[in-house]
Formats: sequence, C-alpha cells, structure tokens
Amino acid sequence: MSTETHTLVAPRPAPGRGRRRTASPRKRLTPGQVVVMIVLAVLVLIVASPVIYALLNSFRSYAEITMDPMGLPTQFTLDNYVQLFQQTDYGEALVNTLIITVATVVLLVAIVPMAAYGIERVGGRTSRFMYILFIAGLMIPFQVRMIPLVKGFNEVGLYSTLTSVILVHLGGAASFGILLYCSFLKSVPIDVEEAASIDGAGRLRTFWSIVFPMLLPVTSAFVIIQALGLWNDFFIPLVFLDSSSAGTINVAINRMVGLLTSQWQLIYTGAILAIIPSVAIFAAFQRYFIKGMSVGAVKG
Repeated sequence: MSTETHTLVAPRPAPGRGRRRTASPRKRLTPGQVVVMIVLAVLVLIVASPVIYALLNSFRSYAEITMDPMGLPTQFTLDNYVQLFQQTDYGEALVNTLIITVATVVLLVAIVPMAAYGIERVGGRTSRFMYILFIAGLMIPFQVRMIPLVKGFNEVGLYSTLTSVILVHLGGAASFGILLYCSFLKSVPIDVEEAASIDGAGRLRTFWSIVFPMLLPVTSAFVIIQALGLWNDFFIPLVFLDSSSAGTINVAINRMVGLLTSQWQLIYTGAILAIIPSVAIFAAFQRYFIKGMSVGAVKG
C-alpha cells in the first residue's frame, strides 16, 4: 500500500483583511516644545485681545460701552455698521484709501523696477550717484521733509488732494524699492538679455518680457509690504489732507474722537472694517510674501 502525503496550504488572506494595523507611536512633546507653545499662545492672546475687544464692542451701543467698557454685547446687531456709513464720512474715506493704495502700488511697480534696472545695468558714476541718492532718502526722516513738501504742494495747488498723498508715498517708497530691486538684479544673469538683444529686442522690451518676469518673487513681497503700509497709514494723510476732505479710514476714525465725547461704538466698528482688508491681503498672499523675502535674502 502506498502512503500519500498531503500538504495543507493555508489560504491567503484577502487583501485588506486579516492584517492588523500597528498604531503609529505618538510623538511626545519635549519640555522645550511645550514651553515654546505656551509662549506662542500667550503672544497670540496678547496680539489678538485688542482686536477681539474691538470686535465685541462693535456690536454694543454707546450707552453699554460707557456704562461697562469691559462687558459683553447683549445682542448682536449690525446697527453700528449701518450708522457708520450714514452718520460719518467713512464711506468716502474708504474710497480715498482704496484709490491711494491702488494708484501708489501700480505706479511703484511701473517705475521702481525700471529705475533699478537702469541703475544696475547702465553702471558708471552717474548710476552709482543715483543709487546713493536713493539710499540717502532712507536716512532722512519724513519730519524733516514734511514742512517743505506742504509748502511746495500748497504753492502748486496740490495740497489737500489725493495726488499729494500719492506723490509723497511714491517718494518715500522708491528708496526702499530701489534698494530691494538692485540687490535682486545683481543675481539675474545678463546672458538672457544679451540673447534678446541679438534677436533685435530693445531695452524696454527686454526688461518687460525677459527681466521683469524674473523679478516676480521680489515684486510680490514689495507689493504686499507697500499695500499694507499704505492702507494702514495715518500720519501722511493727516498732514496733507485738511478738514475739508474726508481723509482716509484712519483719519476718519481719528476725527470721531472728540474732546468731550467720542463715538466709541463707531470707532470700534470703523477699526474692525479697516483691519479686514489687511488681514485678507496678507492671508491670501502670505506664501508669496515669504517666498519673495526668502528669495530676496538669498539673492542679495
């Protein structure tokens, strides 16, 4: 008799079945990380507390704020937001701020990169003198130039106009822009410009078609810095726009503060509306801002 041996083969488990998932070990925070997180939480609370306080008070009436400044709103209504545009010049001031910000940023992007390109590529004593002249503008305080500028704009009939504010911002931001773009242009290869010149492209076409696209990282950082500064600026519009104009949003909010009484419910409401565009711009373009600053630091 022959004996037969049978080998038993265990069935293979179906895919996804019979396999136990090993739980990944949780990373424990080190004492140093815990301290850093606590410090960051405290800093966020300190920075955000005024905004939260203003936001809560923007829903309260004048009587509630004066009776209990640290209290909470009893009901959430938009009456203060409606009254802000009906009883004050905040709407006109908002439009003025938007015009100043957009016009200044557009002119800066159209002029400053070309000026830096001319200084960096032309070379020579004249270009070096122009560069030093622009850098010297960073060292002169605005208070030194304020009175001569006011007199000059008054003589030519531009005082208390949006044009005067835009021109002052252009002069102030140009120096920083020249410094930023010249540092970045030093790392842009000249070979591509020479190739474009051989193909028959002029200086202007070479800049806008070849060089300017390479400047987009530093341009994005420059635009965000200037846009936030222009939107939140208070001193220059206060000096160059008299009481006959609605001013900008910060000037309009400042005019709500009186010697004896202040419209606190409208002040908090106007402050919250002024913060929203700044936060939205920075949140939308944060990665471009960080990328532009990091690339500018490496290139410079």
